[in-house]
Amino acid sequence: MESEATVRVAEVFRSLQGEGPSLGTPSTFVRLQGCSVGCTWCDTKYSWPAAGGTAMTWPALLGQVADARIANVVVTGGEPLEHPDFPRLVRELKQRGHRVEVETSGVCAPAAGLDVDQWNVSLKLRHSGVADARRIDAPAIAAFRGLGERVWWKFVVGAPAHVDEVDELVARLMLRRERVLLMPLTLASVAPGVQREVDARVWMACVERGYRYTPRAHAAIFGLRRGI
Repeated sequence: MESEATVRVAEVFRSLQGEGPSLGTPSTFVRLQGCSVGCTWCDTKYSWPAAGGTAMTWPALLGQVADARIANVVVTGGEPLEHPDFPRLVRELKQRGHRVEVETSGVCAPAAGLDVDQWNVSLKLRHSGVADARRIDAPAIAAFRGLGERVWWKFVVGAPAHVDEVDELVARLMLRRERVLLMPLTLASVAPGVQREVDARVWMACVERGYRYTPRAHAAIFGLRRGI
């Protein structure tokens, strides 16, 4: 029966969007299970195994989102675009009147006609440990670029060389600089002063090069923990 169909989910929770252009927006997060990208510094590695997480029925998943009574839904992962149920999830959420925001690595092209309000495309740099051919998919990036004002480009940076790499990618991939955000690499198990130095370095790079700055507010306040 259709009601018994399930979708693999790592977690569902309500919080505030802690990063990016929607920073501070009350949101329900749906973290889909499964990711093959493999960033070395990823803090949600529990979402990588495709067979992990929880198998939720559609009524249970959509009911949990409805119970939160929040308009904005952030679909994240994992890598949502690798998830077979991602297109249906977007359709179900839009049919229920939600604004849909998606966090993606940009390694998969978005399906044509998918009614996503905001794409946050976090392209990976060399320090992610992801192979060049995997992390920079020119056709996928071109497809996102064609979505215009619905797309923001986000880069995790921690050193001057990372910002230089962003400059090179912005030029090569023809990204609109005013829609590029730099986000400091969140360092686990370091003194607060060290993290502040990284944050300040990224801030000044944005000032000097015309990029937007975004913190990871949830990580700064609560640390690297789940469900926040």
